[in-house]
Amino acid sequence: MNGLAQAQDVTSLKNALKLTKADSAKCRFLYDLGDAYERTQPDSSFYYFTQLLEIAKRANNKKYVARAMYKLGYMNMYYTKDETKALEWFNKSISVAKPINDYYSLARCYQIMGIISLHQGIGSPIELFYKAIEFAKKDNDWRSLNNAYAVLSNYYFSTQDYDEALKFTELAMQSSQKNDIDEWFDDGLDYCDILLVQGKKTQAFTLAKKLEVVKPQLKKTEGEFVYLNNIGRLAIILKKYSEAEMLFLRSLESERKAIKVDTFHLSFIFKNLEKLYLEQGAYKRAYQVSKELSKVLLWLKEKRQTQNSRLEMTKLKAKLDLEKKEIEITLLETQRQQQQIFLIIAGVAVMLLIAFLLFLHRNQQKIQAQKDTLSELNTTKDKLFAILSHDLRSPVASLKNYMMLINWGALSQKEFAEATNRLNTQLSNVGNSLDNVLNWAISQMEGLKPKLVKVNVSEIIEEKISLLQFTQEAKQITIYNQVSPIAEVTFDKNHFRIIIRNLLQNALKFTKNGGNITFELHKNGTTTILTITDDGVGIAKDKLANVFDLGKNDSTSGTAHEKGTGLGLVLVKELVELNGGKISVESELGKGTTFSIFCAAS
Repeated sequence: MNGLAQAQDVTSLKNALKLTKADSAKCRFLYDLGDAYERTQPDSSFYYFTQLLEIAKRANNKKYVARAMYKLGYMNMYYTKDETKALEWFNKSISVAKPINDYYSLARCYQIMGIISLHQGIGSPIELFYKAIEFAKKDNDWRSLNNAYAVLSNYYFSTQDYDEALKFTELAMQSSQKNDIDEWFDDGLDYCDILLVQGKKTQAFTLAKKLEVVKPQLKKTEGEFVYLNNIGRLAIILKKYSEAEMLFLRSLESERKAIKVDTFHLSFIFKNLEKLYLEQGAYKRAYQVSKELSKVLLWLKEKRQTQNSRLEMTKLKAKLDLEKKEIEITLLETQRQQQQIFLIIAGVAVMLLIAFLLFLHRNQQKIQAQKDTLSELNTTKDKLFAILSHDLRSPVASLKNYMMLINWGALSQKEFAEATNRLNTQLSNVGNSLDNVLNWAISQMEGLKPKLVKVNVSEIIEEKISLLQFTQEAKQITIYNQVSPIAEVTFDKNHFRIIIRNLLQNALKFTKNGGNITFELHKNGTTTILTITDDGVGIAKDKLANVFDLGKNDSTSGTAHEKGTGLGLVLVKELVELNGGKISVESELGKGTTFSIFCAAS
């Protein structure tokens, strides 16, 4: 925008501001006025952005509150050079912008915070730059995204990662190509600079010729300073040195006549002049410009230091002292350093060898662990097939035979009554076995999720005694429930029912006719212990360790030749542990067995 057009635009904005009464409209005009004065009259820009913040707060317009704070941070960053104050404004803007998803303000704040992080040597600049890109993409604003790409490209250029720098400059060009010819021109010059540093002169020259074609179309949207310097940069690439020098000197003269000289602008002009004179081989002029550039850069450095905390000043001093000492060591101990390098290389080689051997060893351990796991899974698979093919199939076949005999009328009334009792027992056993298989399968698929509640222990024991009454009476076994009627534990109620049913069924199976089974409960501190004791046949020592292992336990027939799958106790252990408890077993051949469940007291 030229000076006349800008003046007309500012006048129309001021007139509109005077006429409007609504705060929302005032916010928009104040924002635009602050923007319009930014390059020419920073003090006026500060004034309008401060007014904007005041009115936006009054109107509770959080979008313009966030943007006013961002703009005040921007002005402090680039015009007063107060990075500490700028950082304060950016943090305030982010705190307002995040809850309302103002991605524009977030992208701009994180972008400049990354530059401050780079200047101060604090934090991770690259992380902040990538955050800026993330929010710019969400904002769907091409200029925000273009700026974010360009800044990240400059960062990679400064770290000499030229491939990444090219990638992000190309992305910046793609975002600006259809939107702003001046911005695309600027991005194109950056692309040329990266190509030249990589020694790709032909590619750089080809792109520069394309830029020269569009030069007459430039609209000076970024102001006179950017326009003159960009045209000068292009002239250097095309080796039009006289034209380049004229443009840079014109820009320098204009800058020095300004009411308030912009040191950033001066640094760019001196850098461009230094590059120009070095290209020409005019080393004396290059040296003189370099001295001017050093003064400006030193001023900027000192300006930043005065705004930093004492910690950052100490950090900078320590770094300079360290560099000085390293130079002295380099001059005096070159030979010793070479020896140290050799030792370091040897040490690294040894460490790599050790690391490789450790890697091989760990891999072997992993392979062995996987082999063991697969072996266990295979054993479990075989066990399940045995359960399904024999322990469940045999009772079902027996039931089928009984039904055939009944259908043929081959049984007497007495035999029919006995068969009915046997059928009832077998159906109950098959039903329980199927329940155990299904519950265990669900547990393996992590489908049994406990819902912890207070459970009345005695009530569930009585419920299961009643359920298995037929077996109890058939073997004339006495069951003693010595648990208090009000005793409770914290457990999943359905899981607790399955546990009691399986343990009682197991006790009935291995208790002889006329035997006893006892349920007892007592507390030990914060632990409740429930025991189920029988005076049955007991378990041999060599089998005791495997009663809860599906792959290793062997189901044996009960005292009345009852069949079982061996899965019940496996399921019991899994359910107890799933509810945060533990289970143990004590047994002696011929003297009986005691199962103990340890759980938290209710």
